[in-house]
Amino acid sequence: MQNTPNSKISTARLLAIGTAFATLALPTAAAAMPAPYVSRSLDAVLIPVDDEVRGAFGLSATDKGVMVLATAPGGVAEAAGVLPGDVIATAYGKPVQSPIDLDEIVYYWINQGNTDFGFDVWSGGVAQYYTSVITLESYTEVIDVTTVSSWSSYSSESFSYEEYTSEYSEEISESYESSESLIEETTSSEEFAAEQSEESSEDDASADDAADEGGDDAADDAADEGADDAGDEGGDDAGDEGGDDAGDEGGDDAGDEGGDDAGDEGGDDAGGDDGGDDAGGDDGE
Repeated sequence: MQNTPNSKISTARLLAIGTAFATLALPTAAAAMPAPYVSRSLDAVLIPVDDEVRGAFGLSATDKGVMVLATAPGGVAEAAGVLPGDVIATAYGKPVQSPIDLDEIVYYWINQGNTDFGFDVWSGGVAQYYTSVITLESYTEVIDVTTVSSWSSYSSESFSYEEYTSEYSEEISESYESSESLIEETTSSEEFAAEQSEESSEDDASADDAADEGGDDAADDAADEGADDAGDEGGDDAGDEGGDDAGDEGGDDAGDEGGDDAGDEGGDDAGGDDGGDDAGGDDGE
């Protein structure tokens, strides 16, 4: 069949439509992923760990928390040793289920006077614990979210961080601006404060139990050691005392026998001498 101008146009349209669908494939795939969130606490791009994220990044079904997609050069996360691809499970001992949870926890405890924070992290399938000092000054420092696409990031053959952040550029800016008021509102509520205090009480109780158990074990060890020392000392004393008594008795017996022998011999000698003298005297007369 010979191509006509109309058939060429139809072919061109089909190619255009195919190209359009191919172009739309990336945004559709990106849309399946959760929107990125720029953390004020960590200077990092975070996403919640859900089924889509587990499947896309090969995470375990047991992995929970938020995944670090990128870290700002010289930021809090990078300084603490947190790497792109890490999964943060807890912040300050509190479970983290969404990226904004982490900022809420940190901001709340900063306002309670705490600046030392710890994070339970899964890094390459290995449990890690990272610590960082986060002050109100560093928390409130404004982040230029237009630069997040250039941060140190996690990428693979099936995931392009640059394309992902480009697709979500508007959401990144909007969520960063709105998060400030949302965090303020949440952390100032009595419900949130009670929740944080309750979890802290449970943590303190666990720590006290561990300390008590350690103290009991130490007391038991000390008691056992004291009993062993007492037994050894008693045995030594008994041995020494027995030895001394035996020595004393042996010495006394030896002394008595020696005295008796000496007396007997002296008597015999004296008798002999007298006898001799008497004999001599008799002979003289």
